Amino acid sequence: MKKWLSVKNGFAIFLVVWFAYGVWESINYAYLAKVFPFYVSLVLLVFAVVNIVLEMRKTVNQAIDLEESSMTSDVSVQWNMPMADVWKRFAFFISLILVLYGAIYFIGYPVAMSVFIGLFYSRIAKASLKVSATAGLSGFGFLTLASKVLGMDWPKGLIQLPWPFG
Repeated sequence: MKKWLSVKNGFAIFLVVWFAYGVWESINYAYLAKVFPFYVSLVLLVFAVVNIVLEMRKTVNQAIDLEESSMTSDVSVQWNMPMADVWKRFAFFISLILVLYGAIYFIGYPVAMSVFIGLFYSRIAKASLKVSATAGLSGFGFLTLASKVLGMDWPKGLIQLPWPFG
């Protein structure tokens, strides 16, 4: 039993329970209201069950292979990054997310996300200016199209901008 308990298997069990709850909860909805959540939850439940079966078989096979091996092999990872740098990088990405939330609060969702995508491509991914601008404008175009086609209103910022921007 202990060889079955791992983080991956625990997460797989969590997903099975989550999607099973989604199926069970959506059964009580009205017909048109339950079509999307029921079938999405049902398909994802099937995938989660397949995933948990595959993960548990993999875990058991690895445990059997370890028992059969001579236990003389050394499993180590060559990672030369100091932990301080890991925490700095983690803090940097958390601060990026907080700055994005602040930008959404001040200038609105579509513009903030487009600027964020462009800056992320140029600064983090080290892409060229042309690729970064294309990605940012594509993101803005997608958000504008989704807003128009689906009748969505994105969160507006404190600075009120005209329709395609706000």
